[in-house]
Amino acid sequence: MRRWPFVSFLAGAAVLAGRALAAHDQLDADVIIIGAGQAGMAAAYQLRKRGLTVRVLEATDHVGGHTRNIDVATGKMDVETDDVIEVGGTWLSPAHSAALELCRELGIEVYNASFVPDLEVSSGPKEEMPWWYWGSDYPTEQRHRLKRSIVHTSTGRHFYTTASDLQAAFPSQSAASLKRVGEFIDGKAAGISDRCWLASGVSRAWREADADTTWGALGGKLEGKDAEQVLRNCIHGKNAQEPEAVSFLYNLLSFKGCNSKGADSQYRVRGGTQAIPLQIAAKLGNSVLLGHEVRSIKADGGDVEIQVHGGKSFRARAAILTGPPPAILGISFSPPLGGVDAQWLQRMPMGTSLKLAAIYKEGPWWRELGLQGEILSTLLPPKLSLPAPDTDLPLFVQCMDHSPYSQRIGVIVCFVEGRQNFHFLQMSQNDQQERFVEFLAMSFNSSKAKTFKPSFVAHNWADQPFARGAYTGFFSPGVMSVPEFWTAFQQMEKLPNIFLAGSDYHIGFGNGYIEGALRDGESAARRVADRLQRVMHV
Repeated sequence: MRRWPFVSFLAGAAVLAGRALAAHDQLDADVIIIGAGQAGMAAAYQLRKRGLTVRVLEATDHVGGHTRNIDVATGKMDVETDDVIEVGGTWLSPAHSAALELCRELGIEVYNASFVPDLEVSSGPKEEMPWWYWGSDYPTEQRHRLKRSIVHTSTGRHFYTTASDLQAAFPSQSAASLKRVGEFIDGKAAGISDRCWLASGVSRAWREADADTTWGALGGKLEGKDAEQVLRNCIHGKNAQEPEAVSFLYNLLSFKGCNSKGADSQYRVRGGTQAIPLQIAAKLGNSVLLGHEVRSIKADGGDVEIQVHGGKSFRARAAILTGPPPAILGISFSPPLGGVDAQWLQRMPMGTSLKLAAIYKEGPWWRELGLQGEILSTLLPPKLSLPAPDTDLPLFVQCMDHSPYSQRIGVIVCFVEGRQNFHFLQMSQNDQQERFVEFLAMSFNSSKAKTFKPSFVAHNWADQPFARGAYTGFFSPGVMSVPEFWTAFQQMEKLPNIFLAGSDYHIGFGNGYIEGALRDGESAARRVADRLQRVMHV
């Protein structure tokens, strides 16, 4: 592991003062940002505001990272219109202050994702959804204004709007065991440091929680197939991975509220969440270079030299490196990344998630049936389930109304994650679409799902070469409890004047969310700007 404490900070500053400034005319920018996702673009925006020059090198042909728009009226991607839906990160909580503030600064509107107008929001039953709820997380004060949602369980097809409605759809044995598991989680979460990702050391409770998978810690306490599938669906929604693969500690931080608070699905962004990096890119102009895949980074304590595919090189005084672990590990570093950093990055695999959308030019017709468009499942008929030996796993577990801001076009989107994702992608496109429409027709109990003949959009993040999964990286057991790994994970500066930033690596509120990407990008920008501007005045 390489550490760069205060002594090396001063050493780096001295080298920069004596060397980098003398060769300033040879630099392409003060700071190079690698990756034009939310973290990279937020960093570039803040650095430009601080008066520093930037270059953003992006491997793909668009900005946005794990946030990407498609206009469902025209089929165009990477645009900001009232007809876009997102195929990546979408929702904001009222507690996501960095995202909401940046939207305000850029003049981007946010609106209620529930489609309940603000003027219609009034006080109602304050009934919180249970810990395991994997559906859209709308504010409690809006729930009594919502239309009916649907849940398929072993007892049949049910409607719900409140938590009581939802829990009544499950066998009493399953519901009771889920409640007990929630109490167990609360007890374990209370033993974890309230500093969450900023915890300075590895405690006994921390180590015990990290010794098991989420399934190992919770699965044996559940009773009934419904309860077991509820846990799977809950963890799919968090990690897009099976609970057998994810550290219980990693999810315990989420259950504790370390990553987000409030109604996670309260707001959507008019023009789509990609509007944020798109607008920043417009302000930065030709400082954003698309199709520039970074192959190597050289940091000798002074300038930073970056080489892209094709051999072209760029020099800067510092660099901010963004992107998921697979992308970072694909870059050659000189000197090499410290062994501990390389090892924990190797132990942070990506989840696997596909957003599948049915697009109806007739508009959101299900609302005329009194339906919200939300569909949850713990059990489905064999044709809509996985083959043996996983016949008890439903193919579709969460779908929702994802219609664009304009409401001219109706969109239902389903998340196909983890084990279901792998099976779904082995099916032919025709079979995928046929099963999807059959599921919607069964859920809405309406032939319109078929006769309206929807078009489809499917975006699988594991297929994207510089993403290789979604939503973020996660930790398997036994990584976060290794002191050397944990200390290295918390260090943003990986080599002299090379800073790692992103939602995956954010050590604070917002980890795993757009909020965390923005906060981490802005934090990296502040650290770099403070250092460089201190040097400039030496």
